[in-house]
Amino acid sequence: MEKHFSSDKPVTDKQEDKFQRAGFAKRIAQTIIDRENSEGIVIGIYGVWGEGKTSVLNFIEEELKNSESVISIKFNPWRYTDENAVLTHFFQVLASSLNAKLKTQNEKIGEIFQKYGKLLNFEIPLVGINVGETIEGAGDILADVDIEALKKRIENILQENKKKVVVFIDDIDRLDKNEVHAVFRLVKLTADFAYTTYILSFDERMVSSAIADRFGEGNIQAGQNFLEKIIQVPLKIPVAQPEALKNFCFELINNAFSSNNIEVNENEVRRFVGEFSNNILCKLDTPRLAVRFGNTLSFSLPLLYGEVNTVDLMLIEAIKIFYPQHYEFIKSHPEYFIGSYSNTYSNGKDEDKKKEIKNHFEELGKNLNKKQQSSIKDLLTELFPRLNEAFANYVYQANNLNDWYRNKRISSPQYFNRYFSYAVIKGDLSDIVFANFLQEISSQTVEETATSIKELITQSSPDNFLHKIRILEEELDWHTSTQLAKAICISSDNFPKGSRFSFFGFDTPNGQAAIFIHKLIKKHKNKEEQLNLSKELLKIAQPFEFAYELVSWFTRGEPGEKLFDDDGDKELAQLMIDRVLEQANSNSLFEKYEIEADYLLSSWSLINNTAVNKYLRGYLDLEPNKVINLIRSFTPTGWSSAKPEPFKVDFAKEQYDRLISIIDKHYINELISKAYSEEEINHQPPIITHRTEENQSDLNMIRQFRKLFSEDTEFKQEETQPKLSDTQPQDT
Repeated sequence: MEKHFSSDKPVTDKQEDKFQRAGFAKRIAQTIIDRENSEGIVIGIYGVWGEGKTSVLNFIEEELKNSESVISIKFNPWRYTDENAVLTHFFQVLASSLNAKLKTQNEKIGEIFQKYGKLLNFEIPLVGINVGETIEGAGDILADVDIEALKKRIENILQENKKKVVVFIDDIDRLDKNEVHAVFRLVKLTADFAYTTYILSFDERMVSSAIADRFGEGNIQAGQNFLEKIIQVPLKIPVAQPEALKNFCFELINNAFSSNNIEVNENEVRRFVGEFSNNILCKLDTPRLAVRFGNTLSFSLPLLYGEVNTVDLMLIEAIKIFYPQHYEFIKSHPEYFIGSYSNTYSNGKDEDKKKEIKNHFEELGKNLNKKQQSSIKDLLTELFPRLNEAFANYVYQANNLNDWYRNKRISSPQYFNRYFSYAVIKGDLSDIVFANFLQEISSQTVEETATSIKELITQSSPDNFLHKIRILEEELDWHTSTQLAKAICISSDNFPKGSRFSFFGFDTPNGQAAIFIHKLIKKHKNKEEQLNLSKELLKIAQPFEFAYELVSWFTRGEPGEKLFDDDGDKELAQLMIDRVLEQANSNSLFEKYEIEADYLLSSWSLINNTAVNKYLRGYLDLEPNKVINLIRSFTPTGWSSAKPEPFKVDFAKEQYDRLISIIDKHYINELISKAYSEEEINHQPPIITHRTEENQSDLNMIRQFRKLFSEDTEFKQEETQPKLSDTQPQDT
């Protein structure tokens, strides 16, 4: 696709004049044509960089072409390396141009100019400059004619041919100091030619500063005083009207959009135009700035379209062009723009950070007027709402962060760097690719969707995928939700559980995937479809641990907030029990599914206590030493930053009560007596580990159970402890 960039080339056609400069140029040209005084004159066209000085010179030259009495000559001093070269080549250009256009009976005017130039070079050598080759024949020239005679001869030829010479010298403000000095020395030495006009264009302040150190006190005023002696007619380029500049800028913006087939809606247009008009136009003072802004959009929009918020991109690019110091500060100090101003420890404002950003704004704005200072502050608080926490009494919550993320705003920490890198950073997930993924779900099988998810995770990370999809969880339709839930369940190994301990694993990709599925089902209103999908997911979820993660979310909550009633929960529990019984084979479920056994056995007991007792006794009667495996399965698992792997914590009263609600406590105690000697158990009292201080051991779990059992039976009416063979399962 062909991209649209403006070359910033000065215009020559009056039809392209957007800033009413052609009329200004025409008046200058006509004055030169009509001027009857034969004395040489120097006209200065003053304007800042990018204001359109070259276009004005082009318009003047075009107007002068209509007069046969004018010979226009362009001289570009920036092509030459030193002052001597500037002078030498000027006379070469002048001689060559006039030779082609004027002839006398005896000699060419160009040849006279060449002699004149050589004499000037010889007569007034440059101090401290390497002049170059010695001018051959200088003595002969001096013997033949002096400078005044040569000058008179040139003037007579111009008068005889009724011609005026106009010399254009542009871009003087782009030269280095020595070259600037050379140009004005040249003009000073030759400006008194009759019938000759110099038109010089430059930024007055820049040139005054460049030549200041050679004159008077060496300050910019000294430079300006020198210019006043050289320039007889100083003319400031007409200021472009703000409305014309705005229209020109918007035309370039439209070109950037149309050439890249980029579309924006009405609300986006309104937001951009409002912010640009209120906060950028006050800095738009030259056409060149408009061209630079148009070009930067032509570059950045196609690279990031669909990957960022389009209006935010246009506005941050505007800051880069019109407020460059602020742009560099934003890029280098994101903490002030996407970070909070709340103090984590005091639950109040971070007053030091607030003071710092205010000081930075003051320093960045010291060269701006009050309107511009106010404008950039307003624009930045629009782009980065966090700044309102520093400048106003605002506090932003998690839902604000989600909105910024959903809208791909530059204020979102996940998107900030993308605006400055002009690319989707490695490890990030392209929004365009993600949008295509969502669009294709409706035409895919569950297996194909699972494959697509794996590809997206490979390109980025499980966290990035889940963050993106969870932002949309309230917007997904039931078909898409069903497809995603099934695809995640059959490939949950793409979402690792990891070894992270905070929030008991809920913040792991595995935990977040389960929460996401729970949210998708919860927002659906059809209870029958909710339950049917939940049951199907528990059947297909791989590995089983992910099914357990799901059911723990499906069945939690207070009455009225839960997904299902008690009957629904029992259906899910029975499905889980049937599944583990099938998969456990010859192993007991409390050994094969140690982490999940508490839930499974407790749920099974509520459904059929007789069946669960029969099942447990079938293993424990044969191998009493497996009682520790049963107790361990009811002992909670802990996570800690001090330990890399999950670990068992204390077997406390809560776990004791749950276990004996399933199977008789005396039966468990008798199993312990068979598996462990009393001397071994009573060797020391049970240790309370306090989660991390001590390592929990199997024997310590046994001691903890025995202590709770003793306390439980100590104050009850004394009864004969039943033999193991006489103890029967109890229905509840």
